[in-house]
Amino acid sequence: MTSFASFDDGRCSVHILRTAQFHTRHIHVKMTRPMRREQVTATALLPYLWMEGTGEHPSALELTRRSEALFGTVLQTAIGKRADRHVVEVYAGMPESAAEPDTLYKEVLELVWQVILNPATEGGVFPAGHVERQRSLHQKRIASVLDDKIQYAYERCLEEVSRDGPEALPRFGFVDDLETCTPTRLWQVYEDFLREARVHVYLVGPFADAKAEAERVLRLLHKAFPGAPDTFSPVHPLSPQGADERRVVEEQAVMQGKLNLGLRTGMAYADASYPALLVANGILGGFPHSKLFRNVREKNSLAYYASSRLDALTGVVSIQTGIEVSRYEQALAIIREQIEDLRNGRVDEQELEYTKLGLRNQYRVMLDQPMTMADLHFTGVLAGHPRPIEQLLHEIEQVSREQVIQAAESWQVDTVYFLKGRVQASA
Repeated sequence: MTSFASFDDGRCSVHILRTAQFHTRHIHVKMTRPMRREQVTATALLPYLWMEGTGEHPSALELTRRSEALFGTVLQTAIGKRADRHVVEVYAGMPESAAEPDTLYKEVLELVWQVILNPATEGGVFPAGHVERQRSLHQKRIASVLDDKIQYAYERCLEEVSRDGPEALPRFGFVDDLETCTPTRLWQVYEDFLREARVHVYLVGPFADAKAEAERVLRLLHKAFPGAPDTFSPVHPLSPQGADERRVVEEQAVMQGKLNLGLRTGMAYADASYPALLVANGILGGFPHSKLFRNVREKNSLAYYASSRLDALTGVVSIQTGIEVSRYEQALAIIREQIEDLRNGRVDEQELEYTKLGLRNQYRVMLDQPMTMADLHFTGVLAGHPRPIEQLLHEIEQVSREQVIQAAESWQVDTVYFLKGRVQASA
């Protein structure tokens, strides 16, 4: 079995991959709700506060010692963002080689629940010391995005494409909001989050009976997350605006310009045309044989790097290049040529076959990475259309040259974003 079996009940879902392939068991809890400007920073702090300790293990050190005592179980939390949804995550991975693996699994699952549902408190809210430490660390997390100029330019371009929509909100939130993230305020956001979030539990391992285990976990979930109605609606792609493209120029202390283009495609993961969209993006800039790499970087030596990536949920294709500032117009012109060549059907069989081969290799690697498989499945859940990897591989194989061209015809350059160095004032 290489696909997840899903069991849904209200706002709680359990997805089980029953396999003995990995000699490990994995628990991955993904809790989601729509992103809101007024809560985004406080929500982003929650998973880091959870790792500061639980009611039973009230410090980060004690929590770490407890996970290590469970045969070296890896326990981690994270904050993620998928289109307009914030995702708070808790992950635990444990060896299957323990003397009593079923007992170990249940103890680790209990520890995961403690992290989420019984965090360390002081006076009924998060301890002030924990909050102060995590606010300081979170400021550095936000700054780290600015320090990585390639990632920063990517996120800024997507922000501009999304305009004022929730998709534009950063997953870490805003430095200016940290001052308002008091223990009381954070506890209020935490309680709101538990009341509102949709909860997805991914389980990977050699479970004897997937249905029985899912039903057991669902019973636990309903005790922890009672009452809230299921208000889920799938994520939809950003639709083409039909307006003129926007140019955004930003200056910072950078030596190398970052020229990014954001394209709205109007298609995304749930669409029947998604496999063709994947192939079209691969031909444009997904691989070393792609049009952008060959023509912008290799042939014309205009870029230090040149690639494109597709956001499966928003349907946005992001073109990323690093260029000399003085070559902006020339690089932009050749990038546009590659987009037009794709739209106009200038795709040869070698480009098509090499791209399919590259995608096949990418997805086959996922079959050896259980949490990557879970992430792909989760993309389908959010889109309202899960696709097993084998199905997606088959669909990619069936994509024709004509379907690639048709998928690319609707692409609209929405935003041209350029990050360049500041002009030095003359003496």
